[in-house]
Amino acid sequence: MNRNTCSLAQVARGLKSRLRFAALAVTAVSLAACQQYQTPEDLLFAPTFNKSRQNIPYTYNTPYDCRTFTGSGWKGIAAGRVVNFSQKYLISEAGCFRTRQECEAYLSLMRSYIDVPRYIRCSPYSA
Repeated sequence: MNRNTCSLAQVARGLKSRLRFAALAVTAVSLAACQQYQTPEDLLFAPTFNKSRQNIPYTYNTPYDCRTFTGSGWKGIAAGRVVNFSQKYLISEAGCFRTRQECEAYLSLMRSYIDVPRYIRCSPYSA
């Protein structure tokens, strides 16, 4: 009887090790499927996201600057507070776009920088 109990424990240990191996294999395949991260080291030690004022996207003096925009389209405004470790500051950026999809993409990018949003919206605009 003791012999059967021991073999059941061994079977349980074997099953656990197989499940661990399967989970590891799924994780490895998932990471390999990503083009951005090829190895676990890339995922763990990738460059961090920098939210300093110089790295926040701006539209001034670009084709999306509302001062030089002509015609009709969409105006995207993103405003809020950015927290970069000990630095906390307010930002407000606006851009004018031909399509709503471009405007939403811009606001989606700005959401990744703004930690406490105050105003993020796309609205119809004509110059």
